[in-house]
Amino acid sequence: MDELQHRRALSVGDSAASAAVNPASNNDKRPSQGERLMDTSLDLLLVMAYGDGVVKGIMCSRDNLQPLLELLQRLHQPQHVLKAMKTLEHLTHDPSVLAAVKDSGAITQLVPFLSRQTEAVMGQDVVLQALGALYNICKFNKKVHLEVAATAGIIPHLCRFANELSSSYQAPAAANSANSSGNALAPAVGDPLADPAVLQAQAAVEARRTAVRALVLPMLLGMVHTSSSTRAKLWASNGLDLFLTLMANEDAQMQVGIMRTLDLWLAEDHTRVENRLCQREAVSQLVEVYSRLCRAAANTRSAVMPQTMPQMLDTLKLMLGRSSKVAVALATGGLVTALLEPLTGGLVGGPAAANMANAPILRAKLLEIIRIMYQHYPRPKEFIMKYRIQDVLLRLLETEGRGEDAVKVEAQKLLNAFHINVLL
Repeated sequence: MDELQHRRALSVGDSAASAAVNPASNNDKRPSQGERLMDTSLDLLLVMAYGDGVVKGIMCSRDNLQPLLELLQRLHQPQHVLKAMKTLEHLTHDPSVLAAVKDSGAITQLVPFLSRQTEAVMGQDVVLQALGALYNICKFNKKVHLEVAATAGIIPHLCRFANELSSSYQAPAAANSANSSGNALAPAVGDPLADPAVLQAQAAVEARRTAVRALVLPMLLGMVHTSSSTRAKLWASNGLDLFLTLMANEDAQMQVGIMRTLDLWLAEDHTRVENRLCQREAVSQLVEVYSRLCRAAANTRSAVMPQTMPQMLDTLKLMLGRSSKVAVALATGGLVTALLEPLTGGLVGGPAAANMANAPILRAKLLEIIRIMYQHYPRPKEFIMKYRIQDVLLRLLETEGRGEDAVKVEAQKLLNAFHINVLL
């Protein structure tokens, strides 16, 4: 190889860019050579992206990173775009180069790759790689980088992905219902054990669902922690309604994150968020989440209670303390009954007894939340008579053992408040 060819071989990014601009000519041999040059150049870039910190640092210098980003905009073949996107995504795994990647304007250039149009042309893999790169960049400096991403228009794309996730929870049930109604003697068309196409489609759906849960939801929750303008964009995309819907189907740890985000949003944008949380649908969604949590706490076999119940109760307490309207709406919507279930189950020796007996702090938290709702309730005597909490409190005071002073204190506080209103 002569000296000129050697210099060209070193300029991998420029070679790929040149092949992207001139993919073909009238000569029959040139298109094949151009394709080979493009594939080889992109393969080399991808290999170098797996190199050590020195190699990645050189790749992310301004002179090298800008051509790579420009290349992404100029490529037309999905397989070429995917290779270039994988290269960039892998570079974002190295914290030492993330600042350079962000400063190059990568966020602004990557956001358009999340669109429906891009996915229709380039395929899902390109979108997921772009999503992974954006997540890695934003994770490096959440408040600043998420703000840049929001300005670039990422929120509608993230909400679309999350809405698809919410819809996908109902898809398996619908598919099972359709299959069960079919003829049992008919050929197993679409049987995942017999149809590779179905297996491939299911794998793609699962990959998308995993990416959305791992990447999209944390980014959406993080948007609430940024600025009022970003929260306004999230509100315009029905972000709060989306959080409430997702919380009903997500796992316990994600529910904790969503509840904390709702509490922060209530603190930052009180009137608008308060009004939405007091609507019937939102109240029903929140009460259902806590009802399931309390039922799980009453089940000795459940691992949910010790893992997430303290965090969920702490967040609920903060939220009720911020808004008397939310406290009253949840109380009238059935939350009091749900919170009493673990307490009454433990008192009567039901399944909750063994579980709650080891958690006096949790019982104290439940009582404290009930007291907060009672304090905000506009008709305190009705509250006392409706839920018959006095009986529960008296039996708690009788049954609580040593080392459970917190429970007794909270029970006595609530009883004292009841007695005052009864006398009045």
